[in-house]
Amino acid sequence: MGTKAVRFSDKDEKLINEFLKKNPMFDFSLLARTAILNFIENPEIKLKPIGKVALKNKQRARSVVQ
Repeated sequence: MGTKAVRFSDKDEKLINEFLKKNPMFDFSLLARTAILNFIENPEIKLKPIGKVALKNKQRARSVVQ
């Protein structure tokens, strides 16, 4: 059995902790396992492309920041 790591923002971590407090039958490991396996079995997700123009603008913004 392998171990995996997931990074969460402070906001995400607070939401997860709030959920776990309200649902004590879950610990983090069970929540993560349930969510991942559910997604694998039923991967319904809608993604929106950003388009070429938006991508060029984002790359320009990065070069200005760096």
